[in-house]
Amino acid sequence: MSAVTSSAKKKTRQKLPQVAVLLESSHEISRGMLRGILDYVRLYGPWALNIVAGGADDQKLPDLKAWHCNGIIARIPNDAAAADVVAARLPTVIVDPVDAYLAPAHPLSRCCRLQCDSAAVGRVAAEHYLQAGFTRFAFVGDPRGINWSRWRLEAFTRRLAEAGLACEVYPLPAPGEREWVTERKRMCRWLKRLPKPVALLAANDARGRQVLNACLTADIPVPYEAAVLGVNNDTLICETSMPPLSSIAVDMERAGYAAAELLDQLMQHTLREQRTVTYEPAGVVPRASTELLHVTDRLVIRALEFIRINAGLNIRVSDVADHLGVTRRWAEKRFEQTLGRPVLDEIQRVRMDTIRALVSQTGQPFTRIATRCGFASANHLGIIFKERFGVTMSDYRRQSAR
Repeated sequence: MSAVTSSAKKKTRQKLPQVAVLLESSHEISRGMLRGILDYVRLYGPWALNIVAGGADDQKLPDLKAWHCNGIIARIPNDAAAADVVAARLPTVIVDPVDAYLAPAHPLSRCCRLQCDSAAVGRVAAEHYLQAGFTRFAFVGDPRGINWSRWRLEAFTRRLAEAGLACEVYPLPAPGEREWVTERKRMCRWLKRLPKPVALLAANDARGRQVLNACLTADIPVPYEAAVLGVNNDTLICETSMPPLSSIAVDMERAGYAAAELLDQLMQHTLREQRTVTYEPAGVVPRASTELLHVTDRLVIRALEFIRINAGLNIRVSDVADHLGVTRRWAEKRFEQTLGRPVLDEIQRVRMDTIRALVSQTGQPFTRIATRCGFASANHLGIIFKERFGVTMSDYRRQSAR
């Protein structure tokens, strides 16, 4: 390699922007932002990215003496990380800063920032529940009382007040009571005291899963006596909750793209003043935790819960009756009177919806799905699947993948 060629390559490498990204990959919202950042880099890069996998406590700047850094995109997890970012004196975009870093006296308050429109989130939640016909409401915030949680509460209660309705607010736990094992008893007592049915907004999906867990412990059937809605649509949390958690999705990819665009302008010195860009809610993703079934008959509620819990199994009407401790005829009569359809229809509906989810959301062989759900063969299941959904299981899986 000639000296001229080597020098030219070295010069090119020196011009390549090197960007530290401090976003915890353990949360779907941060993973979505990372995808948005990568979308921007593919179009306007390349950039050399330093990304640290893990949670909030793992997010640290690299050794800036060993790695020449041109810019930073960061969700600031603690004061130590904040001090490092301030000391770096580099173009920086901070993501959803807490109150301490928004205070005018703090150096980070002068940084460009990306911020969720939490007021819009609260309004979307209120509108969703109002349109569903709920008249009783509650809110469970982040246990730390963090700003985006407060803003969601304020907008949620404000919209409800405009409709002439009130909202019960879960009291923030004391610092020594934030461990979930300790707090769950307190939340169970609070949930039991709420007038039912109640439409509840949790500040985020993690908090929503805790509410569902407390409802299960307190024997409060969801969604029949308490509908629960989270925020961020973190599918790992939402789909593994019991029941699956409805959530307000936010435009994470666009948020990450906007953060990268802001940083690029800062690094190129085309942007010199502080700027805040907000990212919006993208709508409600409905799941079982807010399913609109206005049922007050406790026996029918218990039947629906049993059917849902055993959705992937080949249960019979007699199994439901045995669980309720009543005769099959009595179970069928109460169910028909309340919902206007037979118990068997509900069993088959929930069972086929579970099979459809297994076909579309997993790579399990159809023979395994058929065996798990009580069918004699994959061919037998395939015939029933096509009759119900109008498409073969293979085609449905391909369509879902696209």
